[in-house]
Formats: sequence, C-alpha cells, structure tokens
Amino acid sequence: MKTWGVALCRPVTPEGIAALAPAEAPVLLCPASLATDWEEEALAYARRGGTGVCFLPQGALVQAAGVERMGAKPGPLRLRPTAYPAAGAAGELFPVVGRAEQYQTTAGVLAHLSHPGQYHGESPGIVEAAVGQGRVVAWAFDLPLCVLLLRQGDPARAEQVPAEDGCARPSHLACEIGPNDAAWMPYADLLARFLVDLVRRWVPAPVPLFSHLPGNAPGILLYSGDEDGAEVAWNEEEFAAVTANGGRMSLYLIPTNTKSTRTDGECYGQHHDLGPHPNLRPLDRCPVAERVAEFERQVRLFEQMFAVKARSLRNHCTAWAGYLELVEVMEKCGVLLDGNYFSGMYLRDRVGAPYAAFGGAMPMRFCQPDGRLYEVFQQHTHASDDVLFGAADYSYKLAPQTFATELERIFADIATRFHTPYAVCIHPSNWVQYSRAPGEELLRQARERAFPIWSFDQWLGFWEARDTWQLIECAWEGNELRCVAEGAIACPELSLVLPASFGEKALSRIAVDGRELTGEQVRRHGEPVVVVRLPVGACRVSLWAKY
Repeated sequence: MKTWGVALCRPVTPEGIAALAPAEAPVLLCPASLATDWEEEALAYARRGGTGVCFLPQGALVQAAGVERMGAKPGPLRLRPTAYPAAGAAGELFPVVGRAEQYQTTAGVLAHLSHPGQYHGESPGIVEAAVGQGRVVAWAFDLPLCVLLLRQGDPARAEQVPAEDGCARPSHLACEIGPNDAAWMPYADLLARFLVDLVRRWVPAPVPLFSHLPGNAPGILLYSGDEDGAEVAWNEEEFAAVTANGGRMSLYLIPTNTKSTRTDGECYGQHHDLGPHPNLRPLDRCPVAERVAEFERQVRLFEQMFAVKARSLRNHCTAWAGYLELVEVMEKCGVLLDGNYFSGMYLRDRVGAPYAAFGGAMPMRFCQPDGRLYEVFQQHTHASDDVLFGAADYSYKLAPQTFATELERIFADIATRFHTPYAVCIHPSNWVQYSRAPGEELLRQARERAFPIWSFDQWLGFWEARDTWQLIECAWEGNELRCVAEGAIACPELSLVLPASFGEKALSRIAVDGRELTGEQVRRHGEPVVVVRLPVGACRVSLWAKY
C-alpha cells in the first residue's frame, strides 16, 4: 500500500478490531495468518459497515463470504480480473504462486483463478459478498506472500545452481510460474496495485496518493554501470554521455580490482554516484557464511578506499549467497538499495521480455516470508548490455536498431500503462566496444518521453524521503477534502495525486497551505488524475480540494 502511495494505513492488533469505526477506518485488511479466534471480530466490523478484505479466510469469514472451500489448488496459477479493470494490465493474466484454494460460490466474483495452458479447473479467485451494512472480500490465495515470492524468488531454491552455471544468483531463485505470458508487464507490482485500487474503490471519499515518481514524470530511467576492469577513460566517456543528456548514473566498482583511484572517485562524484561491486566469484560453491563475510569485507573496503558511504550496490556477475543473508548485511552496513535482481531467466530460458522471472519494477522493501521487513529496497534491474547486445552464448545478440524498436514499446508501456522505473546496467568496458549506440538510444528515448535519468543512489534518496511522509489528518465533508501531509525529510520532487473526479463531481479547486493553485491533469493507470507538487523544502503541508 505504501509503495503505491496510500498513506492512510495503520496497523491494528486483533484485539483492536472491535474498536474500529467503519466511518473512520472503512477497510480492514486481514492477513492469511490472522488467528481464527479473531475472525468473528473482523466479521462484526464488516457488519457494522466496513469492508473486510481477507486472504485465505477460515471459519466465520469464509462462511460469510458464501464460499465453500474445496481444498488446495495447485499452482502455478493465473488471476483474471473480471469485475473491475486492473491498472496497467491490458488482457494479460497475473501469475499467482504460493498458497491457493479451490472455491465454489454463488456470491459475486471479482476475479478468477485458472491453470496456465489448461482450459479446465478455473475457480473463483476473489469473491465479494454483502454482510450486514458492509461486505467481506475473500481472496482464494495469499496475495502478500504471492507478491513477495514473485519479486524475491522462492527460498526453497536458495543455493540451487543449475549444472550450466557455477554461481548462485538471484535469477536462480525465480519461482516456477509456467509460461512467461505476462513478462512484458511488471506483474508482481501491478498485482499489488490491483489490491490498492480495490481498496480505493471501497473508501467513500477520494483517496490522495503520494506519487511514486518525481514531480509529474510518467516514468523514469535508472541508469547504472558496473566498472569491472574498465579504464578510467572509459568510465569518463560514459559519464560524459549521461551528463550531456541531463542525467546522473551509478558506477559500481570492485574494490579489489579497480583502476580508479580515490582522486578519480572524487572527480566522478561531482556529477555521478559510486557504489561497491563486490566480487564473490572466487568463492563459488564455498559455504554461504564465507561468501557473506567476504561480501561485507568488500563493502567496507570500498568505503575505506574511496571515502564514500555505500548506499546502493550490485555484485559482480550478480553472485548471491543464500536467500536474504546478504540483505541482512546490507541493512547492517547501511546499504539501502540492492540492484542484483536482474529480470530474465538467465541460463533457464531465452525469453527476453523486460519483466520476465520476477515481474518487479518498483522499489519495495525486502521481506522475510514470516513478515519481517528489512530497511533495504529491492530495485530490479531490467536490462544489461552484455545480456542484450554481447556476443557471449547467453546474450540475445540484439542489433541496435532491433533494441530501439523494443525500447519504444517498453517506454510507451511505462509512459501510458505502468508508470514504473526502467533500470539498466551499461558497463563502461562494453560502452567503448558495442553498447554505446543502444546506451545513447536509451538516453535519447528517455529524454523524449520526459523520463528523468537518475542514478540508483539518487532514486534511493527520493524513496528514503518519501517513505517518511504520511497523511496525519484527512477529512471528507460534503464535497471538500482536507488533509495534512507530514514528513521527517523534505522531498523536493514529491507530489500528491488526486482523482480528477469523485462520484459525479469534478475536482474544481485546490489549495496548498491556504494558497490556491492549479495542479496538472494527466492520466495515470488509465485514470484522469491531478498532480499537485508539494512546496520545496516543506516537511508539513495542508491540502484542501473541492469537488
């Protein structure tokens, strides 16, 4: 919810459900782990007029939803929304993994679950039923766990290295989802957005969202490169091209194998950002603990060598260790954004769509399956020049003109459907050999689409600041919305997004801190909205809007 900008959420204990007033808290999200003893309280809340959204409900809630449970439904599965459109999707089905159940019902079905490549076996996936003055919405699968597994991979696959490879990588963690029919959209993130939009539908007031993109940008290009063995001059060539296009990039350096000195790093850092590129490849198949220790050593060595705080990183060859053991070290070291998860099915499949394997684009916090969140954002990387344009066996060997055509589709989808980041890794050593033309194409098309070109560190700074902001007051009276937004860190690029209409009323007037202004009306996820820029430097803002 927070990733997509809903800042009106607060946790409630099972004991606190009885005190919830639906007029003040119109939607209650009940996790699949909610104890059966408290389902009666959640049901009573729905009867009082609230909307109780439950994942894999049991007992009273499942009975109230009018659902008959027919046992476990084996995956992988596909979710097909039918009652309401899913933001960003245009006919694609959402992959579903993790726990799911076969439902039978006579209640209203909002979406269906089916098996990929199979006609028989479809069943209700999301069911809505009226209960007293409110409703119960029952999901036949555990959505939060599903999104986690899709984005982070399956912990059961940790350290499973294919015979064709010698290295544990995040790409080998990817869940088995069947055919990659949804790989041209960030399906894990849009599945989470589907829940957000359903919740907004059940709130009897316009819901302001904190924009997840800077300003009024429709998308963003996140640009990085892994130095590997590049010469200083090669780094500077790529830096110059990015700077000339008004951008900033992250360069990741192997501290044990770099030709860049601290003086070079100081020059780089005037316009760009540096981070560590730990090399764990010499320790392939060594114990996880040994690789984790070496990872931490190289992060700290990078900081000592360049006198730069490591904020984001990517490992050499995306070498990994365990499941989330490296994330725990990142959190310990204060590295708050990881770029190791490459989209694609490296050494498993030749599918080249930008969101294959993980379906991720947005930066979300890493999370243990038991619900523990880390202070580290997972930012998927969608394209690497050696994979797309190189001559190696694993490369897709795309000619620049072929990539330009594909990129037009990718950026058009981002600008009109997804509104998510596109993250790339263009190595300086490859820039001077074969990736200059596609790299310049990336920069050119991003500029034409009005996508900011940001480094991973710059992006992290925006998300760190945004993450501190919340709506501490919000009231809807008549046709007027009043709210107060507050953050611990000023965020100069932060915007609030308001629906352009609510009910049959169009948004007619807006004031920020008592000063009337005109927001910019745009379309986001197929919906007309008004983007309102927050005052630069402010940490507390009052908003008034009249419909």
